[in-house]
Amino acid sequence: MAGIYNGDATVVRQDRYSTNCWKMTLAVPRHDAVEAGQFCHILTEFSTDPLLRRPFSYWDVRDGDDGTLHVDLLYTVVGRGTEAMARKAPGARMGYLGPLGLGFTPKPAKTWVFVAGGVGIVPFYFFAKQARARGRNPRMLLLFGGRTEAMLYGIDDFAGVGVEAQAVTEDGSRGRKGLVTQLIEEQLPALDRKDLQVYTCGPERMMEAVVRIARREGLPCEVSMEKHMGCALGACGACVTRVLSDDGADWRYSRICIEGPTYDACRLVLE
Repeated sequence: MAGIYNGDATVVRQDRYSTNCWKMTLAVPRHDAVEAGQFCHILTEFSTDPLLRRPFSYWDVRDGDDGTLHVDLLYTVVGRGTEAMARKAPGARMGYLGPLGLGFTPKPAKTWVFVAGGVGIVPFYFFAKQARARGRNPRMLLLFGGRTEAMLYGIDDFAGVGVEAQAVTEDGSRGRKGLVTQLIEEQLPALDRKDLQVYTCGPERMMEAVVRIARREGLPCEVSMEKHMGCALGACGACVTRVLSDDGADWRYSRICIEGPTYDACRLVLE
């Protein structure tokens, strides 16, 4: 638990990004540096309803004027936990545990392609911002898919961190009509595949399709897994995925909260 903060966080502000999407800013006592792709575990109410914490990727982390860290979480309202979050006003308190898990691996490739669906967009903003701050200058291309324009959460923020963004929606309300997996297939011929790194996060079926494309094309790919988590400390075994064993001869279950949430796609055992 060294370097992990477990205690209260204070709501600084809430901003509505779309009909069902909010960005919450929390003030947290300073803790170890956050690596893009890690997550925090939030206790939305100090009660037994809801009982369990919720995992959230970091949208942004920066120094606050009050000597704390200001942590931005982008979330959609889907159940009791996030409904409780949406009701929080500035000054309200919530439980915070983090940073947790393993972040993205910044690769030396000339082009990074982020393939995201829905709230899978969240870790990529901080990843791009952090990489630029550390002097990394690859071309960054975001391919983002959602059912409607309202589900392209935060897409317009990416230009500010040097990311080219292209959108696709299932209803055609923004960008071309279709799926993000179709968009990556269309973009690949124009990219230098010899110096390309793919990162993906989003719905499980979407990510599986992206991994299959990467394998077919011989492209390195890193995946950020999204799973419900009970403890987020590796004890409960609720969040697992199948990975190849070290010798590659068999597979085993990997606990996403401590061995992930980011994985080299070549290690994943697909269904």
